[in-house]
Amino acid sequence: MDEGSFFSSIPQDFICPLTGQLFEDPVTLQTGQTFERAAIREWFDQGNITCPVTGKVLECLAVPLTNFVLKRVVDSWKSEHHRHLLDYASQISGSSGEHRVNTKDESAVFILEQLLTAFSKEERITNAKHLLSLGGLQFLMQRFEFGNLEEKICVAALLSCCIEADAGCRNQIAINIKKQCLLDLLHSKQVKARANAVVLLTELICKNRRKNVMSFLSGLQSEGIVNTMHVLLVYLQSSPPEEKPLVAILLLHLDLLLEPRKYSIYREEAVDAITAALDGSLTDEKVQAKCCRALLILGGHFSTFGKVLTENWILKQAGYDDGFEADALDSEKEALLFDDDEERANEEWLRNLSASLLGNGRKAIFGDHFQVFRL
Repeated sequence: MDEGSFFSSIPQDFICPLTGQLFEDPVTLQTGQTFERAAIREWFDQGNITCPVTGKVLECLAVPLTNFVLKRVVDSWKSEHHRHLLDYASQISGSSGEHRVNTKDESAVFILEQLLTAFSKEERITNAKHLLSLGGLQFLMQRFEFGNLEEKICVAALLSCCIEADAGCRNQIAINIKKQCLLDLLHSKQVKARANAVVLLTELICKNRRKNVMSFLSGLQSEGIVNTMHVLLVYLQSSPPEEKPLVAILLLHLDLLLEPRKYSIYREEAVDAITAALDGSLTDEKVQAKCCRALLILGGHFSTFGKVLTENWILKQAGYDDGFEADALDSEKEALLFDDDEERANEEWLRNLSASLLGNGRKAIFGDHFQVFRL
């Protein structure tokens, strides 16, 4: 499928006049023109009082409710054509030069975003696996380095999808990703940029070797870790409750790179956020799920493919290494075998982490919430 036939197959009514992309959340103004919700909101926020297409002055500047009829039609069309879309985007990515920046590259990125974020989890994983099998990861890494801000925001989300589909690409991404570009997203004023960067960073620290985690984070340190910690702190204070646990553990990881034995406002804020999230998890399932993942990530035990093994490790330390529990551990036994240096690195991490979470022994910050860090 060539570029002309591909784009000619997309009904023009399915494309937002402002973004040039397929609708995700269409809203129709009083003039009868339809736009992507986020795009028309930004149009109004810039002080505009007219319809972007007709130029007519609008009587009401409130963003309308979602046009659910159009949304259902667009979603149905996407479902029918998603394989063709993926093949087309893959063709573009496969033919793109290493440093070339053109409209086709940008089109491929935004098409891939539609495919890897606008469908169910099962479809998203299937699409991501297909993309990886066609060599799309290299293209995404190139666009993350050389693309504009909007492309970088999309690519960060796509890379997280790729890790979700095939955890084996985590190390490749961690080694080759341009850390400055990742920090640029964190420092961006756009909420979506910071959110996507946090999710991707969280995935990239799920490594089976503590030394590898520290090496990756040290690479961020050379780019100005204190400034990054301040940005994370500001984002932590303004982020939705369900996002706070993961932002907090990132902040905690970076803080413990510096002076783990000294008082730090960043560490205190991170621990307070985790504690508050634990309280909130009692009544909010989304917060509960993110809390569980955050605390297990803090434990620092992962398989080669990034599977969290902290729970298995705790059971093993408690002596549950036979019977049913042992069966669960056998498949990951190799990942739990470390050399002396790795064992020392893990022990140091757990000591510093315990001191942070338990207030250096002066008080149990978590109270009755979480006693596992006393191990």
